[in-house]
Amino acid sequence: MTAAKPSHLGCRNRTNTPTTFRSISSTPVRHDGELAERCDRNIVSSPFEPIDPESSWGQKPLPDFVMEKWKEHPDDLAIFDGSTGASRTFSDHYQDAAGIAGSLRHEMGIDDESGRSCVCLFAPNHVDYLPVTLAVGLCGAKLTPVNPLYKANELQIVLDKSQSSVLIAHESKIAVALEAASNVQCVKHVLVMTQDGEEVSLPGGLERLESIKRHPHSFDTTADAVHSAATTYPYLMPYSSGTTGLPKGVCLSHANLTANLLQIEVVEKSRWKRTDGLFSPLPFFHIYGMTASMMYCGWKRSPIYTMSGKFDLELMLEMIQDHRPATAHLVPPIILALAKSPLVDQYDLSSLQTIMSGASPLGADTDRTVQNRIGCQVKQAWGMSELSPIGTFSPSSNIKEGSVGPVVSNTLGKIIDGNGKSLGPNQDGELIIKGPQVMMEYHNEPEKTNECLSSSGWLRTGDLAYYDEDGYFYITDRIKELIKVRGYQVAPAELEEMLLSHNDVNDVAVIQIPDERSGELPLAYIVLKDGCDAKDDPETTKSNIYEWVKERVAPYKRIDGGIIFVDSIPKSASGKILRRILRDELAEQMKA
Repeated sequence: MTAAKPSHLGCRNRTNTPTTFRSISSTPVRHDGELAERCDRNIVSSPFEPIDPESSWGQKPLPDFVMEKWKEHPDDLAIFDGSTGASRTFSDHYQDAAGIAGSLRHEMGIDDESGRSCVCLFAPNHVDYLPVTLAVGLCGAKLTPVNPLYKANELQIVLDKSQSSVLIAHESKIAVALEAASNVQCVKHVLVMTQDGEEVSLPGGLERLESIKRHPHSFDTTADAVHSAATTYPYLMPYSSGTTGLPKGVCLSHANLTANLLQIEVVEKSRWKRTDGLFSPLPFFHIYGMTASMMYCGWKRSPIYTMSGKFDLELMLEMIQDHRPATAHLVPPIILALAKSPLVDQYDLSSLQTIMSGASPLGADTDRTVQNRIGCQVKQAWGMSELSPIGTFSPSSNIKEGSVGPVVSNTLGKIIDGNGKSLGPNQDGELIIKGPQVMMEYHNEPEKTNECLSSSGWLRTGDLAYYDEDGYFYITDRIKELIKVRGYQVAPAELEEMLLSHNDVNDVAVIQIPDERSGELPLAYIVLKDGCDAKDDPETTKSNIYEWVKERVAPYKRIDGGIIFVDSIPKSASGKILRRILRDELAEQMKA
C-alpha cells in the first residue's frame, strides 16, 4: 500500500465553510480503514500554497534532497551539543555521510537495492546522528531509530522485527546493545558511536564509527533504484504503537519525508532565516525531533543546538542565552517548566521569536503564560509517526489559542463519527488525514495496516478532534489507547504483556492517568492470582511489582501512575480489555 498520490489532493483558499469534494470511493467497506471512505462531505482542505509534486518530493531521494546545497556553505555550523561541547560543520556532515555510506555498502553488505536491508541506530542526540541517517539512505536501506533508554529486551524486539543487520550504538549503551544483539540472528555488525570520536577501549569485534568515516569508496548519491521509486521506496522505519496495540514498524518512503519537509517549509519560510538557528532538545530517534528539527535544519543549512545528555532546564536556558536561536522546538512538559520555573528570570531569552509545541496537546493557560513571560509566540503543530510526522501546523500570522492549526499543504482532513459519517464544524469525532506524507504501511503487518489505512490513502489517526469554521483543528482526546509520557509513546498492551509474566499477576489492564509534569503516566489495574501470599501485604506487593517492571523497561514506561488491585478487568464478549470503562471510572473518581 502506498501513500496517497498528490494529484488526488486539493489545496484551495479557505472560505467560511469547509470545501466539499466529489465522491472519493464507491468501493464497498472491507475493513476498519475503510470507515474513512464512507462519506465524501465536509472534507477540509489546506489554506497553504501547494507543494509541487513535479519538482522535488516525488522525484528525489531524501539524502540527495537534504545534502544538495551543503557545499555552498561548508564551514557553517551544522550542530552543537550543549551536553558535550561537540560540534560539526556542514562539510563534516557531507564527508561523514559519504564515508559511512561507503563502509556500510562495501564492508557490511548494506548494498541491497530492494529496500530490505535495515540499520538500527541506538543512540542519544549525537552530533553524527544526521550523517548516519543520511548514509543509510544513500545505501538504499531502511533506518530504524531506537530510544536509547530501552532495556535489552525492548531493543531485542525491535532488532528482530526490523531484521536489522547492522546495529550502531552509543558507547554508553554498548552493554545493552550487545545483550540484545546476542539474542537475535539478524545482527551481523555492531558499530560504536564514541562521545566525539575519541579512542576508547571496546570489546573484541567492535569497531568505532569514527574509523569508517573516510572509506576509500565513499559516495554521496543515493542508490539508483531509489531515484526511480522515491514514492514507494522505504527509508525511515520508527516503531510506533499507532492507534492501539504493540509497537509496529512505520514504513516511511523517501517521498513521504521530503514532502513533509516541504510542507513545513511552506508554513515557516516567511519567518525562518537560515542563520538564526534552532534550539531543540527533542530526541532525534523520535519522529518530531528527526524530521521537524534535525532534517529540516539540515536541509535549510541552519545550525541546530541540542543536548545529548539528560534534559537540563538550566543548560537549556544557558544555551539559548549564549547561542541566541530564534526558534525552539519543545514539548508541553518543557514549556510548563518555562511557565513556572524561577530559573527563567535569570537568563536572557530575548532571541526567541517562536516556540513550536508538539508531541502532545498544550494547555491554553500554559501557552499564554509563556508568551507573556518570554515575549515570543507559542504555536502548536500536530502529527504522528505515520504522518512523517506533521499533519497540521499553526501559521505564525494567525495563531488560534488551543488549536494545532489547519492541515498542511496538499493535505485533506475530516472528522468522522463511529459510522464513518463526515461531520461539520465544531463536532467531535475521529480525525482522518490524507496526504503525501501518509506512511506506506506497517512493516510486515498487513492486518494492522488495513485497520487504519484505507485503500485510497486515508489514515485513521485515533485522535478525537473538531475543526472550526476556519478549518483550524483542535485535539480534544484520544480514541487510541496510547499513553503519552513527556511526549514518549507507551503502549498499554506492551506493559500488560510484561505484567502477565509476573508470578503474582493473574490479569491486568493499563491506562493513562493525567499528570501535570509528564502529561500522562501509566496506571495498572491488577488482578492477583488466587491464593498467592502477595495478597496478605498489598503495599509491599505493589512496591515489588513496580520494581520488577522498573528493571525491565525504559524509565518513561515505569508504572509511575500507580497500581490498583481489583477483582476483575472489564472485557468485551470477545475478551478485549475495555480500557475506556476504567478511564471513565478514574475520571469520575478524580472529579469527586
